[in-house]
Amino acid sequence: MLYIEVHNKQITIIQHSINILLLALKLFLLWLAIMFSLSTQAQEQLVNVNGNNYHVYLKGFENRKVGTPALILENGHGVGLGNWDTILELLAQIAPVFAYDRAGVEKSDVQYKMPTINQVAENLKSILTTLHISPPYILIGHSLGGVYIRGYAGLYPNEIDGLIFIDPADFSETKEDRNILLRDLGVAPKRIHEMEQERLYKKSKIDSLHFGPWSEGEELKNLRLTDFTELNRLPLPHVPIYFFIGGKFEVPVERWSKDFSQPAFFTLRTSRDMERWKKVVYSSGDEGGLIFLTKSGHFVHRDDPKAVVGNIKIMIESLNK
Repeated sequence: MLYIEVHNKQITIIQHSINILLLALKLFLLWLAIMFSLSTQAQEQLVNVNGNNYHVYLKGFENRKVGTPALILENGHGVGLGNWDTILELLAQIAPVFAYDRAGVEKSDVQYKMPTINQVAENLKSILTTLHISPPYILIGHSLGGVYIRGYAGLYPNEIDGLIFIDPADFSETKEDRNILLRDLGVAPKRIHEMEQERLYKKSKIDSLHFGPWSEGEELKNLRLTDFTELNRLPLPHVPIYFFIGGKFEVPVERWSKDFSQPAFFTLRTSRDMERWKKVVYSSGDEGGLIFLTKSGHFVHRDDPKAVVGNIKIMIESLNK
């Protein structure tokens, strides 16, 4: 009887151990499934921040190591995060990626506030905080997004590891710079004045149905009126800065100006933009570069995704040295 009791206890202990092992195995397999799902599928979702829903995209954060940079993408004027679809997967292979639709654009809720430099930076910081995406960041901005990443970097310089501008809006160009350019193209002073009035001072009716894109255009106009003073007085962090410039002229003939040669305007303005961008790179006090791509238009990341991703990878590798 004693032998049977001991034997039964041994069987009970063994069965209990097996149950624990099976439970541990199930939990491990569940964890593997979750990790596999996170690593192979982008997380596209709506996140509520201060009562507003923002459409966001995240990938690669499950493997992020402390202190390594996350890539934060800012779209161009009135454009959603789908605009980055040519490089999102490629970027996620080298670093965690975050992209989003600004307020009132595509799938994000409308906010009836002007998208000023401070407002957009505050919204982005709140979103990143809500999602527990901590610094450091490499900010990547296309077109108007370049203006916004310059603003965020100036407001939160200690959070930034690098800045990448993809054919950005002209935040280093003054009204006088543009007027000189037009004079050099043979435009009469009176006509230059008329063009400036039409471009910068003409009133625009509020478009409540498309408030996001409309308000972004108005904010860009307001910044140009002041020669981007609000933006350029912010500090520039001492970090690597890359500029990607599209060298392909792609303005349709029906949109050419009647006052000057549109191809000549593009060539001359691109050349002068690059001289100013060069000063921005030098002023950071860190390494940087101008990448001029002759076969790419304004959407450089769509026309030559490999060049963009390859150079971003170079920046990340330089930060790890």
